[in-house]
Amino acid sequence: MRPLRHSVAPAVALFIVIALGAGACADSDPDSVVDPTTTVSQATTTVSQTTTTLGVDEVRYRFIADAGAEGALADLSDTDLGCVADALLEVSGTGVVLSIASQGPKPHQAAMTVDALVVCGVVGPVFRAGLVAGMATDPTAPDVGPECLLEGVSIDQLVPVLVTELSRPGGVSVDGSDMDVLLFDTPLMVNMMRCPLEAAGELTPFCAGYFDVIDELLRLVLSQGSLEATPLDPVAFASLFHVAEGVFAWLATNAPEDLGDSAVLVHDAVIVVDEAFVDAVAGMEDDTPEARDTALLAASSRIGAGLEGMNAGDLPTATTRLRSHIVDECGAQATVVFDLFGGFGAGFIEEG
Repeated sequence: MRPLRHSVAPAVALFIVIALGAGACADSDPDSVVDPTTTVSQATTTVSQTTTTLGVDEVRYRFIADAGAEGALADLSDTDLGCVADALLEVSGTGVVLSIASQGPKPHQAAMTVDALVVCGVVGPVFRAGLVAGMATDPTAPDVGPECLLEGVSIDQLVPVLVTELSRPGGVSVDGSDMDVLLFDTPLMVNMMRCPLEAAGELTPFCAGYFDVIDELLRLVLSQGSLEATPLDPVAFASLFHVAEGVFAWLATNAPEDLGDSAVLVHDAVIVVDEAFVDAVAGMEDDTPEARDTALLAASSRIGAGLEGMNAGDLPTATTRLRSHIVDECGAQATVVFDLFGGFGAGFIEEG
């Protein structure tokens, strides 16, 4: 079975790269980094000596100056920066607050720092600033605004992403599978496909509707870690095929007239796959590796017989035509739904 995640990985990786820009409150200038020969104790002593005579008002002033100079907090107003400083001072000492302002939060300070952003209502602006910074340095990033990419993504969904990124020592990024878990219940995947077309004025009504119907499928793909389990999990694939059937049902009624027969044929074949997995999963007595293998074999056998019974000799060509139309109209990544069927029922694949 061709791993489905490989089809969506570029989009997820893009978000991971640009989201890292939101993970720094500190000055990003290399010259501002503490000399690596400086010991931890020396740095701590310096901060201690600097802050022993500073009052809360002075710490707030310096936090506004340092944290607001550059980085993900630079676009915040002095009022918002003062609010963040006050929220941090409520739960930590002056030395810690100044350290966060000048060097960014340490991993163990991630949750505390993000909590301060939440209290002050600035998670959204900080995240957007991170997106802009990351996209500006990534030549592969789409030329779209952060507002479009984050459309439909709530603050509650952004908070764990920020905390997780800030909790990684040394700025190491969260890997794709862990990030997928954080992002699965957001429309981010669809936004990454839709926004470039929208920005270019090339978003057709067909693609807009298509993106709406594949949103649920993409969220399910990100949430299904069991897709890569060994042996494969028939229950996970049954869920996906059931949602995919709805996508192809939409295509069967919304594809251009010259593709109508092809879309209907592909949908009929997808129904065969969907029903085969529903019955195979219903017949599982337990979830052992042997039971999984048996269910997969039963589903594959029924799919083969079902496709043969519907005389689907034209199915590969119909699938290719429908997929090519979506690539041309909506982009190559929008065909992720077709990748579900690459390993189940060779009748979908055009030889050569």
